[in-house]
Amino acid sequence: MKRNAQSLSICVPGKKCINHCKFCVSCMHADAYKNQMDENLPFYDLYFEDYVKRMIFAKENDANIMMITGDIEPLQNRHFLQTLAIINKYVLPQRGCSAFNWIEIQTSAVGFDRNYARFLRNTVGVSVFSFSLSSFDNDINAYIVGMPKNMRVNIQEVCENVKEYDFTLRLSLNMSKEMLESVGGTANYENVEKIFNKAKSLGADQVTFRKFYTDGDNSQSKWIAENTVPDEFFKMLHEYVKHEGRLIGTLPYGYNQYSVNGISVVIDEDCMNEGKAQKEASKYFVIRPDCKLYDGWNKEDIIF
Repeated sequence: MKRNAQSLSICVPGKKCINHCKFCVSCMHADAYKNQMDENLPFYDLYFEDYVKRMIFAKENDANIMMITGDIEPLQNRHFLQTLAIINKYVLPQRGCSAFNWIEIQTSAVGFDRNYARFLRNTVGVSVFSFSLSSFDNDINAYIVGMPKNMRVNIQEVCENVKEYDFTLRLSLNMSKEMLESVGGTANYENVEKIFNKAKSLGADQVTFRKFYTDGDNSQSKWIAENTVPDEFFKMLHEYVKHEGRLIGTLPYGYNQYSVNGISVVIDEDCMNEGKAQKEASKYFVIRPDCKLYDGWNKEDIIF
């Protein structure tokens, strides 16, 4: 049976994330996925083959975007990214499957510099740099993300490096009260406009507004309950985008895409793809470090 998906999310393997995000979705779940993409394991060659098969299956089922993400900061595992590039550029075409040409990375930018930018652009083939932000203020953003003190990112500098290497820059804005505070503090029309102006000044080509996801009684969900923007913000945001923007079209998984002041805009109020049953297509497939393919982020979403 054919399974349609717009994209394939690659969950980069790693033992422990370098960040400690206040809102971390991975920390809300106890699910553990063994890392089978480890060259030191005795059956690595078999799991490598499994990985290739899952990537081919995703391509055969209409996934044409590769999103590099993970339970860790994906930039932590540069060696895996190089292996992924080899599979995509050389192994898939040898098997009669076209490579993924549309490649994105979702990152906090911890560990990112000009040398890493060159590696992502030339070796991995990344074209869209999706920069996750929880505030436009460097110190507050670093605090919410829980970045190591010696690796805190400068937002302006990251964006300049991204544009220097001619990536498409997407700002993925985690809509915390602190994000709103960095432009004025209240959910009104003027501050929504300030967010777009700030994004424009950073050189953003695209902006995604992300509503936090909560699940269960845990410290992450409690933080979100205390720090998420009020509901009226998203209502105001929708009104602003409709009045000030131009509708580009509706994406396969249900969201409207607008152009506002030259920036492509999507409002993501379902970051975990919970409503996939009501949509024309799955938002994404996921390959976990166990080398199995999933139709979402939960273990029960396993395909094969």
